[in-house]
Amino acid sequence: MTRFRFAVAFIAATAVLGLSGCSDGSGSGGTQFDGLTVGQRVYDRTGDSLGPADVEALEQRLDALRAETGADVVAYVRELDADSDDTLDQVEALQQAWVSTADVDQDVAGAILINREPGTDDEARAGIFLGSTFDDGNVPRDEQEAIIEDALVPPLRDGDVAGSLTNGIDRLESSILVGPPVTALDEFAAGPGSTWLPWTGLAVVLVGSAGAAQIYRRRSRPTVSAQPPTTYRPDHTTDPAIVTALVHRSAQASAVPATLLALAAADAVALESEPGSGSKKRDKNTLRVRLLDRGKVRGDVQDAVWTMLSEKAEGDVVDSAALAKLAQGDGATKAVVDAHLEANGWVRHGTAGPRWGLAGLALLGGAVMVGAGVVAAAGAPIMLVAAIPGGILLLAGLVMTVAYSRFSVAGLDAARPWEAYRDGLKQSGKDDDSSLDLDDALPDIVALGLGSTFTKRLETATDADGGTTLRAFASPSGSLHASDPALLNWVVFSSVFTSTSSSTGTVSGAGAGGGGGAAGST
Repeated sequence: MTRFRFAVAFIAATAVLGLSGCSDGSGSGGTQFDGLTVGQRVYDRTGDSLGPADVEALEQRLDALRAETGADVVAYVRELDADSDDTLDQVEALQQAWVSTADVDQDVAGAILINREPGTDDEARAGIFLGSTFDDGNVPRDEQEAIIEDALVPPLRDGDVAGSLTNGIDRLESSILVGPPVTALDEFAAGPGSTWLPWTGLAVVLVGSAGAAQIYRRRSRPTVSAQPPTTYRPDHTTDPAIVTALVHRSAQASAVPATLLALAAADAVALESEPGSGSKKRDKNTLRVRLLDRGKVRGDVQDAVWTMLSEKAEGDVVDSAALAKLAQGDGATKAVVDAHLEANGWVRHGTAGPRWGLAGLALLGGAVMVGAGVVAAAGAPIMLVAAIPGGILLLAGLVMTVAYSRFSVAGLDAARPWEAYRDGLKQSGKDDDSSLDLDDALPDIVALGLGSTFTKRLETATDADGGTTLRAFASPSGSLHASDPALLNWVVFSSVFTSTSSSTGTVSGAGAGGGGGAAGST
């Protein structure tokens, strides 16, 4: 049997809201269309949807449609509560019934069906079914759906059945004769989008790429070669907060917990489990800090952290709530670290402009990619010669922006040994048999954000059941406020400082004439 295509869309609109919807009728007997006769193409089975003048005007439009295009279309209006699947079957059955009754070639036969919801004036469903001559020609599936959504449906929201059929027939005739309406974008794609614009876009991208390369070439570059990974600390004076700033090119929030561990290891503070509310028993899941001896504080970073703790302390204790607030940022350590970087000449001034320039060129590439892609999709595939390079410029520009260092040559050179140290610690964290001294390396591990790499080893090293703990988690010797080591471990500490570590269409089955179609709902 000759193949057919069809498109059906449905509308149920409320008068108060002016919105569309769908009703839930079964319409199981709606595939029967008695009373079809040769020579009559418009049928109103509701009795009041179309007046005599409306019927006559629609008959004339359908006669003209046949004369101009060869399409022999029947229009049928009735009251029926039918769901989408039923209406889909019904509009096909109507077309087949018209083929049989009027002895029409099914390749050029068509049907328009409107099911009005019983008892309402503004709730209805509409469908269209066309023979393969038009489905394979100027009225493909997308245009059939557009006829439903743009021509038939809007008048039905106001209960105007005559207007709905008039619009649908006019749009169908125009589509058959000249094809679907051409949008401004389609015209643009067929004109500039297929001639000079692709090459202009490509030229813009090439110039932007050359500019990005020129900017990126002026970045600072280290003069010291990369060094092999090592677990030996380059020196024992550089604070962990400075170490992570060198490696990551800026101050890091991990400086706070790293410095806190260094203070605890030096017995300047004690890490304690916090007593539970209303009980002398300690809570194994919370942590507090007791300030012990400021005289053991060394360096500006440690002094900044001590000051932060003392400002939050009640007496000499910083409770878990206050500690959690301190864990949310880098506090005063950022200013101290930035001052240290500046004093050593490790920061290069004037890098903001080039970075913004690279970001701007990346956005330019993205704009070309999106614009050219839209035009290409509208019917000018040649625009891909600009869209693809535009996407490359977008990605390259973003990578360059991130990689453009704010450090000077001296800063990059100073970072080299610490980068090797970072890489060595990372490798050691993956090797359970490595001989790394966790007591000495713990502040660096935390500062460099490698805590997750060492999780298993740190949990084992702070397991009181095994009779071991790290120096930072042990009770200070001679302290009057000794904490219970069994309650102080890596899990508790790390839990506090976690921040540092539209189409609605559905495809139908084959119809009576073969092929398939689409259905949609507003």
